[in-house]
Amino acid sequence: MTRKVAILCPSYDGKVVCDFAVTMAVIFQRAARERPDLELNLNFWMNEALLQKARSNLFSEAYDAGFDDIVFIDADQSFNAQAFFDVLDHPVDVVGIPVPMKVQEERYNIRPENIQSHKWNPQFKLLEVECIGTGFLRLSRAAMEAVWEKSIPYFEDAPRRLICDTQIIDGGIISEDVQLCQKLTESGFSIFVDIKHTCEHFGVKKYEGNYMNFVAKEIERHTE
Repeated sequence: MTRKVAILCPSYDGKVVCDFAVTMAVIFQRAARERPDLELNLNFWMNEALLQKARSNLFSEAYDAGFDDIVFIDADQSFNAQAFFDVLDHPVDVVGIPVPMKVQEERYNIRPENIQSHKWNPQFKLLEVECIGTGFLRLSRAAMEAVWEKSIPYFEDAPRRLICDTQIIDGGIISEDVQLCQKLTESGFSIFVDIKHTCEHFGVKKYEGNYMNFVAKEIERHTE
């Protein structure tokens, strides 16, 4: 049975980095040779300044089309193509890859940033976290359905739901990534991270790192 996977890529300026394009080409080449079980679809939403709206539009279209999985991947990133196949093959409903933030110090899109807040799952060999950003995040159909039911409807050219949005809670701004993860955890889903892989993130320069090594250093620092 073919598994339909939508790769969802918002690009507010209509651009992608070259490394992203090369990685996508490798993914589709490998899928054609090695994964007859997969039907991959690459979907962009371009020239939308509201990132939460772009993500919600992409999600809504994939949901309506009946995809089995979605993978949010931002077009200003690069990664090893194996990371894509690994997140699809993990037997969990929600799993992502760490992405470095566009700051000078080594920081990642996992919240809380204190690694003591998260726990290692030996069964899946994945890190279980409270929240990860949507830079590289896979949701199963079951997870998609739960988020859909918790989201506010809106209408443009077709019915959609506000999957991602910002909120103000106790005087603080909650980003769309955090809100999406909250919907998932409230629905009983655990959020996992495959720390074998780390994305590269492009801005004024290439931001890169190794989250597995970062975790190891933090553990060593806290146990000295």
